[in-house]
Amino acid sequence: MPLPYPASDLALPEPAPLSLRYDHFEARTDFDTHRHPWGQLNRISLGLIELDIAGLRLTAPADYLVWIPADLPHAAHVRQAMDYTSIYLSATAAARLPAQACLIAQTPLVRALLDDFCQRRLSGMQDEWDVRQAELLIEHLARAGYQANFLPESQDRLLAPILHALRLAPDEASTLAQWATRVHSTERTLARRFQAELGMSFVQWRNRARFVQALAWLKEGWPVQEIAARLGYGTPSAFIAMFRKQAGFSPERYRRQLLAS
Repeated sequence: MPLPYPASDLALPEPAPLSLRYDHFEARTDFDTHRHPWGQLNRISLGLIELDIAGLRLTAPADYLVWIPADLPHAAHVRQAMDYTSIYLSATAAARLPAQACLIAQTPLVRALLDDFCQRRLSGMQDEWDVRQAELLIEHLARAGYQANFLPESQDRLLAPILHALRLAPDEASTLAQWATRVHSTERTLARRFQAELGMSFVQWRNRARFVQALAWLKEGWPVQEIAARLGYGTPSAFIAMFRKQAGFSPERYRRQLLAS
């Protein structure tokens, strides 16, 4: 028997082309496996959201929307308190987005269009202008491209031990050449495998793993200098530069957002 739809979904208007629902979640909130009658974009205000889909865990920071096609069972996990918005798409609009769950980056225009809807707390489109704005949003989402995961995994025999080690110890500072020696390969081979399997370089993946760990430590109140040192950065400024590149703002601004929430 298929999973029933949440009552909160069924209370919304039919997406035409969008409908929206707003929530505030406390830290360490978990949602059991469920599904939605429409394609859903998940938007969070800060931190990370994690979804379990078909045995895989999809991790996304707040700079990304998480796209879940209609009727796809998934569970969700929230690490810290956050504001949350569900944006549901009509079947016609959803057909323009990927057929699988994925991450879609919030470009400045996408963010501005969604901010306007959210600030007005719209549950559905109120007039023709809202519909046009929604259509513009969908057009940009369809053109934005997507990522399968922010921190993807791989079962590749050469990459798997490297990824596992970096998840356990994000401060691990070994170069790709040093890893090549450990896994009995070459630096060039590993570089090719990272791009082919994960769609990013070794350094990009390691920075993302460090960013995910930094979010957790900032929530626990650790000083930026200590986080930088524990993640293997020679100076706090190097850590701050990495964090800005991933989040679009500084660790201290993120901490202020945590306190405000």
